[in-house]
Amino acid sequence: MRLTVFFLLFIILETYALNGYSQNQKVSMNKGTATLAEIIRQIEKQTDYLFIYNEREVSLKRKVSIFTQNGTVASLLLDALKGTEFSYTMEGKHIILTKKQAEALSPVQHKKRITGLVKEYSGEAIVGCNVSVKGTTIGTITDINGKYSLEVPDNATLVFSFLGYKSMEYPVKAQQTINVTLGEDSKALNEVVVVGYGTQRKALVTNAISSFKPSESNMRPVLTPSELLQGRVAGVTVSTGSGNLGSSERMSIRGAASLSASNEPLYVVDGIPILNSNASLFNMGEDLSSMAVLNLTDIESIEVLKDAASAAIYGSRATNGVVVITTKSGKEGRSDIRLNVSTGISKFANKGRIKYADSDLYVETYNDGVERYNRQNGYTVGSAGYVVPISNPFQGLPDTDWLDLITQVGHSYNVDLSFSGGSKKTKFYVGANYNYQEGIIKTNDITKINLKAKISHEMTSWLEVGANVSGNYLKNNRVPGANIGSTIVARAVEQRPFDRPYKPNGDYYLGGTDELARHNPLQILNEEVSYIDTYRYLGTFNADLKYKKFSLKNSVSTDIGYTYDYVYYNENHPYGAGGGRIVEYNRLVKNLLIENVFNYNDKFGDFEAGLMLGHSFQKMSTRTSSIDGRGFPSPVFDTVGTASEIYNASGGISEFAMESYFGRINLSYLDRYILNVTMRSDGSSRFAPSDRYGYFPSVSLGWNVSKESFWKFPQTDLKFRLSYGKTGNQDGIGNYAWQPLMSGGINYGNNSGMAVTSMGNNKLTWETADQYDFGFDLGFWNGKLNMIADIYLKNTNNLLYSMPLHGTSGFTSITSNIGSMRNYGVEFSINGHLNIGKVNWTSSFNISHNKNKLTKLLGDDLLPIGSNRALKVGEELGAFYLFQMDGLYQYDGEVPQPLYDLGVRAGDVKYHDADNNGIINDNDRVLTGSSNPDFFGGWNNTFKYKGFQLDVFFTYMYGNDVYAEWAVTATRPGYRMAITEDVAKNRWTAPGSSDKYPRAVNTLCGHNSKNSTRFLEDGSFIRLRSLTFSYTFPQVMLQKICLKGLRLYVQGDNLLLFSKYSGWDPEVSKNMDPQYFGVDLYGVPPSRSVNFGINLSF
Repeated sequence: MRLTVFFLLFIILETYALNGYSQNQKVSMNKGTATLAEIIRQIEKQTDYLFIYNEREVSLKRKVSIFTQNGTVASLLLDALKGTEFSYTMEGKHIILTKKQAEALSPVQHKKRITGLVKEYSGEAIVGCNVSVKGTTIGTITDINGKYSLEVPDNATLVFSFLGYKSMEYPVKAQQTINVTLGEDSKALNEVVVVGYGTQRKALVTNAISSFKPSESNMRPVLTPSELLQGRVAGVTVSTGSGNLGSSERMSIRGAASLSASNEPLYVVDGIPILNSNASLFNMGEDLSSMAVLNLTDIESIEVLKDAASAAIYGSRATNGVVVITTKSGKEGRSDIRLNVSTGISKFANKGRIKYADSDLYVETYNDGVERYNRQNGYTVGSAGYVVPISNPFQGLPDTDWLDLITQVGHSYNVDLSFSGGSKKTKFYVGANYNYQEGIIKTNDITKINLKAKISHEMTSWLEVGANVSGNYLKNNRVPGANIGSTIVARAVEQRPFDRPYKPNGDYYLGGTDELARHNPLQILNEEVSYIDTYRYLGTFNADLKYKKFSLKNSVSTDIGYTYDYVYYNENHPYGAGGGRIVEYNRLVKNLLIENVFNYNDKFGDFEAGLMLGHSFQKMSTRTSSIDGRGFPSPVFDTVGTASEIYNASGGISEFAMESYFGRINLSYLDRYILNVTMRSDGSSRFAPSDRYGYFPSVSLGWNVSKESFWKFPQTDLKFRLSYGKTGNQDGIGNYAWQPLMSGGINYGNNSGMAVTSMGNNKLTWETADQYDFGFDLGFWNGKLNMIADIYLKNTNNLLYSMPLHGTSGFTSITSNIGSMRNYGVEFSINGHLNIGKVNWTSSFNISHNKNKLTKLLGDDLLPIGSNRALKVGEELGAFYLFQMDGLYQYDGEVPQPLYDLGVRAGDVKYHDADNNGIINDNDRVLTGSSNPDFFGGWNNTFKYKGFQLDVFFTYMYGNDVYAEWAVTATRPGYRMAITEDVAKNRWTAPGSSDKYPRAVNTLCGHNSKNSTRFLEDGSFIRLRSLTFSYTFPQVMLQKICLKGLRLYVQGDNLLLFSKYSGWDPEVSKNMDPQYFGVDLYGVPPSRSVNFGINLSF
């Protein structure tokens, strides 16, 4: 690979260094006639010349006569262009073709030469820009550097025009140099935004829609589209459960809007709503997002529909917003081949943020706890309860770096190849991708293979057919240890520093013994195999009928996924005793979608109107099976069929169907006043027949103030937006929550049978959200500076939640509609371009603020959930429910008698006694802090100088709290687990010595380990998310070796973290549900990586 890149660079540089060009170079061509395209091709092939011309002026199909078989470039061009309206000039090794100046200057006119430079707002030169004198045929085009030179009459007006840019007129006065900057012409580009079931011109968009276009410069080494949006889009937060490859992720648009139903947005890929259920079947290890199977380089654009007015067209699945992904298509014209190759390394980030006590310091602290324990309980040497201090268990105390033993430097490789193109009638795109990534924890890696083909063909003027298919394979070798009661990382770092993984004979020390306090993490890594294979097929076949201003699109889509989940425990594994154990799960999901969409668009004078009507039918079926085999004759036999005992086998089928009708009306007047109205009706089998249908309307208004006659700022655009919409949510409750369910395998006496295992609720209904949004779009200097702001209010009603039931009912819970929630917030984003000398700076910044609170809760006003959370009316989802730490007891006399009787002494934690009864129990817990930030966002900067480019991308979050659950054990001095150096050195030892860390105690001491504010920390951070340095070679250098583009880059990801949080990373969480998010139990931080790559196009 390195040798290939070296020779490629050598060839490029050698080509660039060639100077032996002149108009006397010889060219050989057959006599007769040929097109200009053929002549240009032969000259460029046989010489070092490159042609520059304006395709709108120079017709390459024009046939000319060739009289010279072997001659110079100059003689050939003179003969070929004789009698035509074209002429040529030579500048260095560039030949510029232009139309002849048919209109000469009159003798009485004075003339002068004007020179200058034409560029775009980014600072890049515009090659081939047409420069002409208004009212004449005098003109030229800019050269390869964007420069021009032209003789013009006095008092002339120059016109600068180029496809995709706004034309500019510039009067010539006394100047001899005129430099201009052309702004993009949105009308010429026909800029559109993808919306539900169609597209809209950006000028007519009245909703809160954010667009992101993945490119070579903003790509990051991530697995899912949502991670690409991290910090890029206002109002969107993306978090990962851990840095393990394949870990679950959490994407939230404008805050959490549900308690137990899904808070994930709806993903729509090329029109197919994707089922975003996790790929892991029964919670065996990490939950992998189903979006991880997509090839990110196939993505053309991502639109985030944030307000209800834009998302309501998707009805009952759009409460959490919609992410619309459009993949690349072929374009009419020259074929394009792209090859992207990259490789990189990654490592455990921020390891030094948690510093553990070494063996000597640990033993000192531990023995202090032993001495206090024995003295408090009156134990002496020889007593039954006496605990012996540590002396020298291994004849010399080692310091084992347990984290180093289970981590590694991960390597990654990515190869991406695509081929696209098309003619006027047929367009195609074919892509293939291979991606391999090693995780930073040993045994963890992911392999992805993607194949995609997209083609459309115009059969007749009224019929176009198309196919869009992709096949995806993903294998995730997961981090073992999902069933050992904690993570593998926790089991490693909780070991005492002098513990060793191996006995002198090479066998593993076993956990829970005198030699090793916890499960041996190396044993788990080496004697457990855990992986998941995922196969995914996405396919859409469509037929589009067109007649004048009418169109009808008919499509059939299928989404088929198969996952195979495998876990093997060696016979020496704690869960493999008795000959080993294999657990297998299989799941096959079939999703069929049939849609018919009718469109009508027309103009009536100054009015522009559009009508869309549609019908959708979706059916999904899921078939699962699982089997648990135990007792194998040898580790060689690693299939369930060789098990001596089938401990458990089960299976099931689940089905779901939904039928929908939807429509949209668009109306605008002079692009000035805009009205959009949508309606959708969904019928879902997940609800009882009486509540099966839900209706989801929306209306939005837009006012383009800059289109008004009174607007006196020609280079400034201003548009106001106002919208209302209703959306729904039905995910996360299962397919049969409205009716009782029965399960088999229920034995009574000697007979097997079935029994009702869950209650149904036939009163269950849709979770709905009413959302209001007001915003504006403001642009200055023809788009050189842009601002977007929105303020919103979202009320969610009929919250779906699994309510606990009293044990006398015979059931544990029932799904019900229990309350209401409110989200409100503000979003602001700004982006702009600035030229500083020859350096172009592009910057974009966004900031968002979102708050939520429960406004209604069925039954009690306070509902505790989990060990450190609770729901309460008037409080926000994400608040912590904790004991309030009030320092430490400094003297035994301060301890209330009930607590003293339980063993609490001076040096133990003092909690706030809310009811002042001298007893600390659950009634003393309070709601405090929140995992929700006060504000968050991202800041991206791009600096360009010639072919060099530097991209610097930051993300930030402020005001969010993290519950450091890892610190419950790491700040427990005196117990048989590792502790931090800070705790060991600053623990309480005598009155006044500390008010932060309690005394050393040789017991578990649940009092000091209560879920309290002692472990609640500020999780605010600023992160250098990505830093990329690249060089793009000029096309002039590449054309001689048949390359259209070449870019080399080096990229660093997650390079810096600025945070007061004492853990490894404030963004990770052991649970991704919004009501539990923000709890860190040794979550593996996102890896720190460096990648090197090359982008080639042919």
